[in-house]
Amino acid sequence: MRREFKPRLRRPADFDLFWDSTRSQLERVDPEIERAPMGAAESPLLKGELVTFTSLGRARLTAYFLQWRDRDPRPLVIHSHGYCGQCTPRWDWAESGFNVLGVDIRGCGRSLEALPRPSRWGYVLTGIEAPETSVLRLAVCDYMQAVRVGRLLCSGRISRTLLHGVSFAGGLALMSEAVLQAADVLAVGVPTFGWAEGRNFFVKSGSGAEISAYLDLRPEFTDDVMLVLSYFDTASFADRIRCPTLVGIGLKDDVVPAKTVYAVANHLSGPHEIMEFPVSHSDHPE
Repeated sequence: MRREFKPRLRRPADFDLFWDSTRSQLERVDPEIERAPMGAAESPLLKGELVTFTSLGRARLTAYFLQWRDRDPRPLVIHSHGYCGQCTPRWDWAESGFNVLGVDIRGCGRSLEALPRPSRWGYVLTGIEAPETSVLRLAVCDYMQAVRVGRLLCSGRISRTLLHGVSFAGGLALMSEAVLQAADVLAVGVPTFGWAEGRNFFVKSGSGAEISAYLDLRPEFTDDVMLVLSYFDTASFADRIRCPTLVGIGLKDDVVPAKTVYAVANHLSGPHEIMEFPVSHSDHPE
């Protein structure tokens, strides 16, 4: 059964050292936060801003920030977007009582220029020569820095912290939480990059298809590429997560196949719930 699918983890020997070092390097980066009015219609209760800040490698990122004008402690939601997408301000979340920060990862949306030389083979293959240069490492750092920035913007007025993401952002949120241990709740829909060893056999589009197409043309690089991707296999992060976690799975999904998400969910060691849906990454009526 898919619910029981739990492939053996293949973490590199220096996996923990790699991420400890990455976190330490990021902590030394001053976010240098700048704020400007969003320009959208605001309410007497809520304020919207565009926020720019510095991430690893001196990349300047752009996020939006929705904040209640009162001084009451409120939940903070950090989120991002799908693969090569852009964040849409979630006024509905804010109106429900949350402060919300949504970050555009380098090379995407409002942060497009923060990745000046993306790979011609596809975003995910940028810097694929080594885990230290991989765009996935940088993307995780961007999400982690957004968590730090959100906390600074809220000035300690946080009742709880929720990390959220779907697909690409789901993978980033999950990896970030495993490294930071920052969230009270983690909510991820169809988090990608799970089961790096097997996902390319099932993926038909998206980042996985870009990797497959690259390796079809350059099979001699397969072992090297798969080694680099193993540092970003979300299944290898799952047992590091301690907070309550909600995972959404689409039983039919050509971008993030169900098996790859079960590989993540079934390695979670903390309290968690799995929600199954007929399809995901689809415009089907289901």
